[in-house]
Amino acid sequence: MKWLVIPLFFLFSAPSMGVRDERQLLKCLGAEEKRFHLNKDLGPLYDLNQRLISEMLQIPKAEIHGNYFEEICGKGSFSPSWKLLELSISKGKEVFEIPEGITGNEKQMAVRMIDDFLEATREIFLNLMTQIQAASPSPSCLKEEIPELDSFFNDIKYLQEDVDISTIFAGREIKIFMRLKDYPQAFKRCQFRIKKKLKSASKPAAKKS
Repeated sequence: MKWLVIPLFFLFSAPSMGVRDERQLLKCLGAEEKRFHLNKDLGPLYDLNQRLISEMLQIPKAEIHGNYFEEICGKGSFSPSWKLLELSISKGKEVFEIPEGITGNEKQMAVRMIDDFLEATREIFLNLMTQIQAASPSPSCLKEEIPELDSFFNDIKYLQEDVDISTIFAGREIKIFMRLKDYPQAFKRCQFRIKKKLKSASKPAAKKS
């Protein structure tokens, strides 16, 4: 899918633009986008939100099953964008539903678009991890916090040309996902270790007797 980013909070707050998309998921992602702007939080989660808005705008005939929608956009959700990506990777097509009124060619097109999105989620996930890694306080921070990343990245590097990418993931992405979710706190722990190491290194060596 082509990545076309449209600021969704403008779409839903500007009736003069003539936008009539009432899809609840887009409203939910648009509200999250607005929070990012208000908080001036333009980090990895903001970029993920923008990418998923772009993807969802290109599946106009599909919605999210009720139970999954509550997980994504209900109270207490860590991030609707994060949860949407996590569920799309772990649950696949069962996350989505096509309204009964959509039939024939329209339905076939919607199914193909959902398939395209699900295929793109692996790349979106890897891009998210890359951005979090780039924001970390040290190159080794994430691997210290998530030891599984080392073998995961090695497999991606050496096996992706010979093995289907889904085989490489093999369920590990969800375990990694759950630990990545805590990355702000992980960064704080890494910073603490760095400061502790620097403080220790700066102490004068004990005098020999």
